[in-house]
Amino acid sequence: MRIDVRELDLGPLALKGEILESELGFDPSEIRVLGRIVVDLTAERQVLEVRIRGRLTTDVGLPCSRCLESVQFPVATEFDQFYESNAEHPLHGEIALHERDTEIGFFSGDFIEVSDIVREQILLSLPMKPICREDCKGLCPHCGKNRNLSDCNCESVLVDPRLLQLLKIKNRMTF
Repeated sequence: MRIDVRELDLGPLALKGEILESELGFDPSEIRVLGRIVVDLTAERQVLEVRIRGRLTTDVGLPCSRCLESVQFPVATEFDQFYESNAEHPLHGEIALHERDTEIGFFSGDFIEVSDIVREQILLSLPMKPICREDCKGLCPHCGKNRNLSDCNCESVLVDPRLLQLLKIKNRMTF
């Protein structure tokens, strides 16, 4: 799905449809789209900029950052972004960014790819460290067993051999 910027000279453009997971370029071992990606947006020209407002919904599967089991997260987000043509704002060589430049996206040519917007919005709505549940015990750092499914017999406290003498002194001082 693409927005033809030339059509915006005639007035606002409304698009509604689905984006395929293959268009987003996610690594399937990290992020899997579990449902349809439904996008509803409006694009309009504002002097030199293009404003794109919309909403997207989908379900995403991520690995738990503690135990690596799959976790499902619903994504329902609204977005409001401004874009400017690279022709209006040349990006050649070394340039100094202004604060305004961090709040605007850039596009080349006459088209804005909706899949780029959707990818960015999905990534922004995901948690930094997804966990399957609050009390997730994670994986054993020694044998790799999922501690949520069964306990392992690995020693839980490992001491750096360089600090072993200090641990002995500490243990002698405890009453």
